[in-house]
Amino acid sequence: MDLLTKLRGLTYLGLRTLLRTVTYSLSRDAIERRHGSRRPTPPDAPVGEVREAVRTARGAIFRFDAAELEVVFLAPDLARFTWTPGALPVPYAIAKDDWTAVEPAWTARDGAWEVSTADLHVTVARDGSVTLRSGGRVLREDLPPVRRGDGWAHRSRPRADARHFGLGERACPFDLTGGTFRLWNSEAEGAYGPQKDPLYLCVPVWLTVHGDGSMLTFFEDPSRGRVTFRDPVEASFDGGALRYYAIPGPADRALDRYTELTGRPSMPPRWALLFHQSRWSYMDEAEVREVADGFASRGLPLSAIHLDIHYMDGHRVFTVDPRRFPDMAGLARDLDAKGVKLVAILDPGVKVDPAYDAYREVVGRKAACTLPDGRPATALVWPGTCVFPDFTAPAAREWWAERYRFFAENGLAGAWHDMNEPAAFAAWGDPTLPLAVRHSMEGRGGDHVEAHNLYALLEARAGYEGLMRNRPDRRPWILSRSGWAGLQRWAWNWTGDSESDWWTLAQTVRMVMALGLSGVPYTGADVGGFGG
Repeated sequence: MDLLTKLRGLTYLGLRTLLRTVTYSLSRDAIERRHGSRRPTPPDAPVGEVREAVRTARGAIFRFDAAELEVVFLAPDLARFTWTPGALPVPYAIAKDDWTAVEPAWTARDGAWEVSTADLHVTVARDGSVTLRSGGRVLREDLPPVRRGDGWAHRSRPRADARHFGLGERACPFDLTGGTFRLWNSEAEGAYGPQKDPLYLCVPVWLTVHGDGSMLTFFEDPSRGRVTFRDPVEASFDGGALRYYAIPGPADRALDRYTELTGRPSMPPRWALLFHQSRWSYMDEAEVREVADGFASRGLPLSAIHLDIHYMDGHRVFTVDPRRFPDMAGLARDLDAKGVKLVAILDPGVKVDPAYDAYREVVGRKAACTLPDGRPATALVWPGTCVFPDFTAPAAREWWAERYRFFAENGLAGAWHDMNEPAAFAAWGDPTLPLAVRHSMEGRGGDHVEAHNLYALLEARAGYEGLMRNRPDRRPWILSRSGWAGLQRWAWNWTGDSESDWWTLAQTVRMVMALGLSGVPYTGADVGGFGG
């Protein structure tokens, strides 16, 4: 980030907030130490050898000395592999579970077992290695996975001619081969440039292409992870069962099957496909009207104007500053008459303020993320100290959806979700909630290591349902900075706070293509960048 943008951000935060970032960082680190969230990882544990192989209706179960592998064919060209022990994922990413019955063939020979359909042939060896073939050609050779602490590492043999694409939003070449990438949605903390990793929207899905064909692989594990495209190709996760899906190519057919599994995007409103104008920030109603009139007087097309955080009352979500925007509904109505929609930003942090109704509600309904001792977890963001709705809890999603009446009451056409990695202001370390923070995970319980990457996905789900409920005659539209697999069902994406330079302008094309291969088709970028 250039010095001018950095100084601007520091000046806006103010000295008091900067000092509070130190306090928050110290508090976060103390919580991690107290609750053991930074335990050393024990040595890798092998799965051993197969002791029992059992044919099932859709595949097979293999019981090893220290693990179990279930192979299930959901479709002739879609196989799901699940290595346990480890908690199974809550199926937030999965949109379809009513697949037509598949009866794969079953063969046991020479210490190996074959489970196959016309499209995909799976061979499981006694040591846990797995070979995937299609059309008689080897698409991938998996080494036996290893248990790594509370999680797993999946490994496969590299091919010299293989190239890998996807993994969501990345500030790197389109071809990921040779790189190592973190799976941990993260605020860029300013305008990002080349090789900044990770960024806001990580999706654990990638397409591998080589001389014998192609394969799309999706790991259904939202836990903090890492992918390396070297020798071996490895995907490791800090928790949960090792569950992944394999889909043979060609690429367009594989991506179609993947989005059948994780969901198609809904039909957008027509205005969303045209030009959107935004900046940090439009300070009042008069400035917004001036921008709209400026476009009109110059004959420039304009479909939407986005309001950043200054429209709020003290940065409190679901409020409007009555001095800056005395008649938000009237402003929206006037712009709509000119063919311009009004979109407003929304952050997940709810300011700790007993006089603030949203704070009283989220705490009163026990809908906020908590520390292990049951107290609401807090972090520092734009309004100051905030609590955060736990979107892995149905009660929190219900409350958040109710709150979207705010958009209907103010004539707002869409919601812009920001700071939802979730992000926090920290002087050092990871700018997010402590890893020890507890989440509902639909009642079974989990920590922030597992729930972090899901946060924005489930916020988008709740927001989409809220817009549907409060404006049933309008197609919902949400723009989200962060997300995970399946985001395309509920939100669009933009590529965050990029630098204003030529590399970034070219990188926009690479990012949009990678996001498309990751199942997120509606995405775009700040044309002029954010900083610099």
